Amino acid sequence: MLIPSDQIPQADNLIDVLRTVISVSQGSRTFQEIAQSIGKVERQGRYYRKAAEIIGLIITPSSNSSILTPLGQEFIRTGAVMTNPVFIQSVLNIRLFQRLIPFLESNNVNGLSRQGIIDFIIDVSDLERNSMAPRRVSSVVSWLEELNIIERRNERFFLLTATINNNVDLLNFTSIDEPILPRSTQLSEYETVQERSNSASETIITYRNQAALDRADNAHRRLVNLVAQRIKDAGQIPRFNQLIDLATRHDGNDYIFEMKSITDENARKQVRNGLSQLYEYQYLQNLPNSNLVLVIERNLPNTSRWMIDYLENDRNVSVIWDGDNNLYGTDLTRSRFEFLNLTPI
Repeated sequence: MLIPSDQIPQADNLIDVLRTVISVSQGSRTFQEIAQSIGKVERQGRYYRKAAEIIGLIITPSSNSSILTPLGQEFIRTGAVMTNPVFIQSVLNIRLFQRLIPFLESNNVNGLSRQGIIDFIIDVSDLERNSMAPRRVSSVVSWLEELNIIERRNERFFLLTATINNNVDLLNFTSIDEPILPRSTQLSEYETVQERSNSASETIITYRNQAALDRADNAHRRLVNLVAQRIKDAGQIPRFNQLIDLATRHDGNDYIFEMKSITDENARKQVRNGLSQLYEYQYLQNLPNSNLVLVIERNLPNTSRWMIDYLENDRNVSVIWDGDNNLYGTDLTRSRFEFLNLTPI
């Protein structure tokens, strides 16, 4: 559960990591060739090659011979610049950042000191306290500052959520067995989610495959985008993983959303599916106090409308539905979700 030290970059300049990817796209293969191309000594050529590997844009499948990954090819094709969303998301996919971003988010009122970030890295990785962690924090801070994801005020670091929201549609949490809304740096929190995910591995495969089918549906994507934009408008970061359609944290409260397209014929079945998924995601993520929200394509047909009262008052699951780009909710749900600016029915 500790992040291996070799997955934490030790290349201080992110722009030179980008230049490394460009260099490989232009034919550099060895770390010596990369170093010469980006104006570094050979030792640094190794570091920058490793950093480009960590963000998934190059691989070194054979001894000292690097090539672009498919994602790296996409990055080059769509414009090899720092503001390319492919590049930003690739950096944010680093396992350390998948844990650090929520930690910064949770401490954004007072910010984090440099020592606070060092302590965080030590807590979640196998880096040694007295030597490696203080050196690696330079790369971590430098990368996030270069992307304008954090800013420094009075020697404390604050997360700039607007940069993430302006450049990434949804923050992708790439590992199902990692907390999507972690609340601490304690390993026990990560171990619990991993243990539960491992125990439910067969069910997770089923849900993951179903989620992939759902997300190919236009109505489903429309629901996700509608709610995600409301979350962004409220200044929060919408995120997802391979199971959970959408999640966020607002005013210290956690929210898990499940989207369902419906017809008159399948409405009740879809509600039941969504309800069971929300409960199971809440358990798998060890978020017993999270707010569960079912978002449906339109209001339920008259014969199934009783289920809204059942969900909200018996199951404590809120219901939101779409209607011509407006999101509707009952008085109870609107009172719970003022930040989503729901329309009264």
